[in-house]
Amino acid sequence: MSADRPDRSDSVRTATRSLPLPRWATSIAVFAVITGGLVFVAWAKMDTVQITYAINDLVDEEERLAEEQRRLRTELAELRSPRNLEALASTLGLIPPEPGQVVVIGHESTALDPLLDEESARLGMGGGGEPLE
Repeated sequence: MSADRPDRSDSVRTATRSLPLPRWATSIAVFAVITGGLVFVAWAKMDTVQITYAINDLVDEEERLAEEQRRLRTELAELRSPRNLEALASTLGLIPPEPGQVVVIGHESTALDPLLDEESARLGMGGGGEPLE
């Protein structure tokens, strides 16, 4: 009985056996994989170089902006200096204040209350700048 039926393991072996690829197809597949890898490495290297250039440009711009900020702060300090403000005030026709015209305001807001009340009374307004009825 076993002689009439072919061996089951032989039929499975022949069914699972793949046909061998021709040598040129294997060579092309290996060449394609290697070429793909080289293209990827070249692309990654070019991308890295471009990113490095962009970073260098940004660092240069940051240094330039920091220098401009230092220059502008120096210019602002010079413009705010009392000597410069006195010169500017004289060109605008301003004169130094008379004694009693300068009011120093402390931490409390009540320092100006007497002056504001006096000014409000002079203008005919009530306390806090409200018109009298």
